[in-house]
Amino acid sequence: MRLLKSFFYDFKNVFTIDDKLIVILAASLFLPFPITVVTILGIGIYVLVKSDFRSNLRSVKRSYILLLFALYLMVTSLVSGNYLGLALAFGMLFLFIVVIYYRKYIHKELFEIILDVMIIMSIICVVVAIGEQFYYLNTVEKMSSFFDIQNKPAHRVHTFFFNANYYAMMIAFIEVVCIYKYITIPKAKKRIEYVLAGLLNLFALFLTGGRLGWLCIALAVLIMILVNRWYKTFIAACAGIGVGVGVLSMKPGLIPRLAEKGLDIGRRARIYEAAQMMMKDTWMFGRGPLTYYYCNADYYDAYVSEYGSSHLNKLGIDAPHSHSMFLEPFISFGVIGSVIIGWYLISQVKRMIRLFTRKVDIALGSLILGFIVVTITFCIIDFPIFWVQTGGLFLLVLGSSDMYKKEVE
Repeated sequence: MRLLKSFFYDFKNVFTIDDKLIVILAASLFLPFPITVVTILGIGIYVLVKSDFRSNLRSVKRSYILLLFALYLMVTSLVSGNYLGLALAFGMLFLFIVVIYYRKYIHKELFEIILDVMIIMSIICVVVAIGEQFYYLNTVEKMSSFFDIQNKPAHRVHTFFFNANYYAMMIAFIEVVCIYKYITIPKAKKRIEYVLAGLLNLFALFLTGGRLGWLCIALAVLIMILVNRWYKTFIAACAGIGVGVGVLSMKPGLIPRLAEKGLDIGRRARIYEAAQMMMKDTWMFGRGPLTYYYCNADYYDAYVSEYGSSHLNKLGIDAPHSHSMFLEPFISFGVIGSVIIGWYLISQVKRMIRLFTRKVDIALGSLILGFIVVTITFCIIDFPIFWVQTGGLFLLVLGSSDMYKKEVE
């Protein structure tokens, strides 16, 4: 309670307006996504009206690439008649403006504060997830117990996020943050708090029914421990994960959806097939965000003709995106758009590498690396990063090396 009082006092009396807006931004990522969108739009408008945005662009390296990418998506969406994609591209423009603002004003003390804020918000999400699961227990006839995780997406906990997979990715990010905090906090008592926060979020991950999230977290944690040279802990973690895999092999029911579905990708296989057909028409320029959602019905007849799936209804290939980082960029962004956003991402990865090679902040480098590992692993057979909360959090952490502008340039 004393820490909360201290935080609110500092927020009111010590924080600058820029500090306050960044804290509000971080907290909003764990609130219902319409609130997240409104918060980003509000901060974006403030940045454009009240701050010297041109100065921000000049001082934040490669920031103009994000604006170029948003403009490109607007043009391709408009030309293709993808008006939903156009609206999304407009929203992305404001997200990028806020990310540039964040990179301009983030500093070490504030960064540590917003990570703590996000962990606290994630615990609130866990409480909501438990309540949501009880709601499904009382309303879904097929549910036999609290721990009976359903396959139907509408009956899996997602709290304030668009669906269970988006929530699972946010949980994976928070687990990475908890590991970072554990590494950087010397006091054992404080470390226990982050361990408990991590365990609570793992319970929420179980409730989402997510399968891939466990692998994402395991890989990210191992890599983070290794690059921080905690070799004994790395060996212990490998052993612990090995034991966990062994227990699951003997009792797969501990993760119900893994036991029931295994690694079967089900309907996604048909989505991939439809996406490959679509990519033949979109690979160069793309058709803007949510191209797959916008266009998949147009490919139904061609899909049936190609694969002979006359039994398949149009919902069989219907989805908001193509569920793969190997397909989605070439459908929505095209080669040109992918090169533009890839240019920005590579520039940030280079800065992350300099955190290691120049020994600026190994722990921060491992945090950014952990986020990258989670994103790549998740997006092999899904694409939950393309959402305001997941993508927003990823871009903020990715740009956090700007705390050390001089050292990483």
